[in-house]
Amino acid sequence: MGQAQQAAAAFENERAASNESRSTSKTLLERLASRQSEEIVIAFAGPVGCGLEDVLDATEQSLIGLGYQVVWLKLSACLESALSSGHLVVGSPAGSPSFVRSRRLQAAALRMREASGDLHVLAEFAVERVVVERSRAAISDSEVRPVPRRVAYLLDQLKRPEEVELLRTMYRNLFYLVGVTRPYAQRLQTLRERGMSDLEAATLIAMDRHEPETAGQRLDRTLHLSDVFVRNDIGALPTATIDRFMRLIHGDRALSPSRDEIGMYAAFAAGLKSGCLSRQVGAAITNEAGDVLSTGCNDAPAPGGGLHPRKGAPDWRCMHLGSRSCHNDIHKRHLQSEIGSVMRRVFHSEGCAVPQAAMDRAMDAIYEDTRVGGLIEFSRAVHAEMDAILAMARTATQGLVGATLYTTTFPCHSCARHIVAAGIERVLYIEPYDKSLAQELHRDAITFESMPERGSDLGTAEPTTADQRVRFEHFEGLAPRLFPVVFRSSGRKDVRSGAFIPLRDSAPGKVLPEYMDNYTEFETAASTHFQKAYRHACNGRAPQVVQPRGEAT
Repeated sequence: MGQAQQAAAAFENERAASNESRSTSKTLLERLASRQSEEIVIAFAGPVGCGLEDVLDATEQSLIGLGYQVVWLKLSACLESALSSGHLVVGSPAGSPSFVRSRRLQAAALRMREASGDLHVLAEFAVERVVVERSRAAISDSEVRPVPRRVAYLLDQLKRPEEVELLRTMYRNLFYLVGVTRPYAQRLQTLRERGMSDLEAATLIAMDRHEPETAGQRLDRTLHLSDVFVRNDIGALPTATIDRFMRLIHGDRALSPSRDEIGMYAAFAAGLKSGCLSRQVGAAITNEAGDVLSTGCNDAPAPGGGLHPRKGAPDWRCMHLGSRSCHNDIHKRHLQSEIGSVMRRVFHSEGCAVPQAAMDRAMDAIYEDTRVGGLIEFSRAVHAEMDAILAMARTATQGLVGATLYTTTFPCHSCARHIVAAGIERVLYIEPYDKSLAQELHRDAITFESMPERGSDLGTAEPTTADQRVRFEHFEGLAPRLFPVVFRSSGRKDVRSGAFIPLRDSAPGKVLPEYMDNYTEFETAASTHFQKAYRHACNGRAPQVVQPRGEAT
């Protein structure tokens, strides 16, 4: 029996003995609460050159202050080991040592996923390391604990959304993802300082964001799944943002949401109204004081103004209309078919016989690998950003000059030009949107932190105060998914004295507890507890089965 199995068996025996020895006077809720895990698993995701080490250091210090022992686990250690042992073989590109090392690790991760057929194989490695570290600590203790110690596992770092999905499924409320951002020009500077050329740095950033292979890195699709977003600009310290997040998830009721968190939560909530078959997007517009002026979501327009469904009117969104399919997809497929017909006609006129199977593969490739599959022209939906702007127009309230727009997804190029024309000053987003051409079409009117500044192919300049372009920035702060959890005010004051209760405990519990047992084990515990409680209340008599009403006894 290995160390992990021995530790697991010891934990189970200790738990059984502990449960048996407890007094029957202890309430079931108290018993269940004693099974709360004191562990926490925190993973990180950030683009190459974002200075992730600073955020990891800040996280470690914050967790130590909350009474945790911190264990660092690098997912790249799996790749380093596989490469050094020869179990994985990848080529070595030409270039600077720093570039070659990073590209080899990217290639090794790609090869690992492809060869295993497992897109979250590196997350599974992280889970294995957590098990090993826990069992090692349990065996070294003088006594086995029924619940693992107060330990924080820091996972450095995730690059695929499937890795996030697996870890959330595995660890549930014990798991949090920290997303780290840094403006593009500053990331280029960081990589230059590591000895990379501008071309090497740009290549590495592009591959890190979205590797073309199916099993490649997908940082752009991973980052937006974070529970908190930390903007780690050069010269700035992430300590305050990280410490605030850690205190929030441990129940510090002295903290209130920031203006940007309120704006993004309003956008997130608005997006939940959407019945679009493709995605739910929300937007909110605030004035300079931070007051929410309007909200919007993506959905089909309704006659008379606004979006479906309107009070008392039929709901004619795509889910209820005609074939109950996405009309944008229907018309894109029609366009694909028309392109195929034209190609067959031309080939026929040239005397070329192309097998139907080859033609089908070519048409699928055209749809998947060109902008045909990304067209948005045929959608019935008004986009969330436009819905929020139009809501302002319908109510004839104050103008939009100087306003801030929050959107859960990066605006498309159509919305971007209207945002500029409306006079909006700043746009904050969470999720990227690959179909948008806003960066290519409107860099004269918009400044993007995700690409080089104008004036240079790669650029190093940051926007100045004289720059009048609309600022598109990645959101920083608590993710909307946790907003109603950490900002609830219950337990903020002492019920007798009315005094505020600060976060004084050196090892406070988490606002979202997680347990060492699954719900079926809790059901068994509840049934056993009921049997004992019944006998205690009824002079040792066992409870009788009560027949459902109407059945014969």
